[in-house]
Amino acid sequence: MSSRATPSKRSEILQAFSRATREFFRNSGLDSAASLSYFMVLALFPGVLALVSLLALVGASQGATQWILDVMHQALDPQGEGELGQDAQQILGMSEQLLTGLAAETNGTTLTILIGVAGALWSTSGYVNAFSRAMNRLYKVQEGRPQWKRRPQMMGITLLIMIVMVVSFTLLVTSGQVAQAIGNMIGMGEQFVVLLNWLKPPTMFVMALLVVALLYHLTPNVKRPRFKWFSAGTISALAVLGLSVVGFSIYISRFASFSATYGAIGGVIILVIACWISNMALLMGAIVDIEFARLAQLRQGIAADEELQYPVRDDSLFAKKELSNFKDLVGAQQIRIDHGGDPLLTTTSAPDPKGKSTLNRNTVVVIAAGITAWFGIRRWSINRANSGGGRKSDDPQQARDRQP
Repeated sequence: MSSRATPSKRSEILQAFSRATREFFRNSGLDSAASLSYFMVLALFPGVLALVSLLALVGASQGATQWILDVMHQALDPQGEGELGQDAQQILGMSEQLLTGLAAETNGTTLTILIGVAGALWSTSGYVNAFSRAMNRLYKVQEGRPQWKRRPQMMGITLLIMIVMVVSFTLLVTSGQVAQAIGNMIGMGEQFVVLLNWLKPPTMFVMALLVVALLYHLTPNVKRPRFKWFSAGTISALAVLGLSVVGFSIYISRFASFSATYGAIGGVIILVIACWISNMALLMGAIVDIEFARLAQLRQGIAADEELQYPVRDDSLFAKKELSNFKDLVGAQQIRIDHGGDPLLTTTSAPDPKGKSTLNRNTVVVIAAGITAWFGIRRWSINRANSGGGRKSDDPQQARDRQP
């Protein structure tokens, strides 16, 4: 029994991944990722400012800045040759100038830093808001949360993600005397430093999973049953993202020459492409999450053949949107009727994929009902006319018969 169930489950899992790939292209994943890249570029610099400002509050801005630059250097030189190309040097120079400039601007009182962080978070939440709309399209649900409720929620999610990243960077830059002091406080001494250095890579991976899981769970207008830190979607997103970053880094260092083509903005072009690749990985991971959730519901006997059967978080705007759509439809129909259109037609015919014109089912029903009513009225009027005419023709004869 179990020997038969295992291949079946394996086949279902492969089918879920295969369907996720098809759904990515059915939902125009490349275009959606490009749209999200626009919002990511707009939110990138305010987001970095907020992150560096929060790190300054805990005294880790300089160490985190240097760590980010070291990671970028390693990513742009995956072969470890030590010689960077013109594009890589341009990216590093632009990043170093940006990070050092932002770190210098964070000098100030705690109140000033917090005010700057609030403004930066508001700008950064624009990307989270756009990602929320993209997730709604993937789940095939409408947005029902009002603006006054959704926007603070997106800002709260952004703040939560920033806090996770601050904790991660603080842990990553904690080394040397600071780590030794913490080890002495807890009675571990040098062992704590060794343990901390060993835990840094898996901790970074786990924190990245947490950030992606927060985006997947909190942004759509869908109530998921429970929060999943480790899921097929989050792991797939980071795996695709990691492979894409490595491949793109090799491409930049070996083959591409954006600086020769675009000149001074070559680094900006590379940044936009990197954002596009990142959003493709995030959307792909979200679709994998959806397909595995669909698979779980199908195994439970739930009718999730086409869509997930999850309740929405908020449906406050549903009635308002339906009323607005109805008003627009009535207005359009009134214009058509005023210009001589048939009042019985409610929708226009739409061509099918084979090029033939087909009518909506509701339109066919309305037309059929109208034709039946017209024939019924016409037949009734004819019968009435015939019966009335017969009485009129009989009246002279009856009058002659009544004569003496």
